[in-house]
Amino acid sequence: MDLRLVEIFCAVYEERSFSKAAGRLDLSQPTISGHIKALETSLDTRVFDRLGREIQPTRAGQLLYQYGRQIGDLKQTAEEAMARFLNRLEGRLYLGASTVPGEFLLPAAIGAFRSVFPKIEVNLIIRDSRAIVEGVKEGDFDIGFVGARLPDEGLMFEPFSSDRLILVAPATPAWKTTGDSMTFETLRTKPLLVRESGSGTRMMLERALEQHNLSVSDFRVVAALGSTSAIKEGIKAHIGASFLSSLSVREELSNRTMRHIELRGFDHNRRDFFTVVHTRRAASPLRSSFLEFLSSRMRAEGKGRGRVA
Repeated sequence: MDLRLVEIFCAVYEERSFSKAAGRLDLSQPTISGHIKALETSLDTRVFDRLGREIQPTRAGQLLYQYGRQIGDLKQTAEEAMARFLNRLEGRLYLGASTVPGEFLLPAAIGAFRSVFPKIEVNLIIRDSRAIVEGVKEGDFDIGFVGARLPDEGLMFEPFSSDRLILVAPATPAWKTTGDSMTFETLRTKPLLVRESGSGTRMMLERALEQHNLSVSDFRVVAALGSTSAIKEGIKAHIGASFLSSLSVREELSNRTMRHIELRGFDHNRRDFFTVVHTRRAASPLRSSFLEFLSSRMRAEGKGRGRVA
């Protein structure tokens, strides 16, 4: 079986389109069609059903893809291993991260990593924790970085940094009258902004509130927003207060455009950040190199910038 034909087949399978696969592989559509026909001839069976402009994999195609994807991953791993052995490590590393690690922890680490491995192209996608975990399961990301551990037999979560979840409020006279601390009962009368369901910050908040027999629905939630940046803009616009990672608001607290209010009794506010990898996929040299580099960097910084004792 021609390995190149298998790679082309996998591209068509994933794109569900000859034209899209052609664009992805920088080939012409007739060339793609010819290669698929050659593959079907060598296997003596059809791997796709042509339904007008649409194509669907046959049962034989579905079976071939299971092994074809593994073959492709193994080929890439072998190439990267040889490059690493010859000190010529290069290629593309796909990272997925939730907001806080993606915006406040990883950019500097990626920059330092590329100064050591300049031929490695790092692609970072930022989504909520649940979407990142799903992306790791589907093979979209080599490594995920999330703010919550989501149980899954095929995935391995390892803590790599942490910080605190804190209550942040607008720097307005109305909020200053509350003082530097407040109780849960007082907070329940105030407008609150929260992250959307599925974010690590939201999951952490829900778990922390459970320790006090409370839930998000017990508060006066005025909006659920889809990113830390949106929450911060909402606070600056005086819409309400919110619980955010201390890493994400260091600048705003420093220049006093927001204020930190201690919530009395809120003792379960430490949050961990985790790396997540698929245990059933081969650990590529690129993946291993980045994880080793990140671990070394965190140790050198004394448990990481966001870690607390």
